[in-house]
Amino acid sequence: MFQTSDILKKRVYALTTDFFIVVLTNYFLMASFTNFLKTVFFHFPLHAQLFLVHKLAMMTSVSLMSLTFAYFSIFYFVTNGRTLGKTIFGLKVVSPEGEITLKQSMQRSFAYFACAMFGSFLFALSFIRKDYKSLADVLSGTNVAYDIQDENAARATGTEFQLALVESMNESSFVENQQEIQEEVEYFEQNKAA
Repeated sequence: MFQTSDILKKRVYALTTDFFIVVLTNYFLMASFTNFLKTVFFHFPLHAQLFLVHKLAMMTSVSLMSLTFAYFSIFYFVTNGRTLGKTIFGLKVVSPEGEITLKQSMQRSFAYFACAMFGSFLFALSFIRKDYKSLADVLSGTNVAYDIQDENAARATGTEFQLALVESMNESSFVENQQEIQEEVEYFEQNKAA
């Protein structure tokens, strides 16, 4: 009944990585906010401070949901289907129309939100379906595929220039190292004779 493939494993790893990034970012955001509350509202009455502290749990939840929605929506739209997790594992969200639209990226983000709200079992939908589509794929009309970049795309991003720059730096440092070695050898030869 359950089907697995290499791409499904990578999808799980990528989504886990993305959620880890979101949760870690939210943790630091809320830690900063807590520090802000402690430093700014220290002169407030105690009952007002306790009210703010008790509302912090709700604010953390709202912050996490907002950050998750924004993270996936922005990354999918701006990077044309890549998040940090998907990039690490060599995956990309592709659309039949070409580039990912803002509507599709928001639909995918909403699907993640719905999966989390109505039970995490909805994340396992891609393991049950024969076409390996998750709820996010179905709602947005997209697919997750391997991110295969051709040579022309690599040139357009400046990779060839960066490699040439690194090679030239290595060559110049190699020449400098050779000159330093030659100077040291001459120094030792002069001191050896003395």
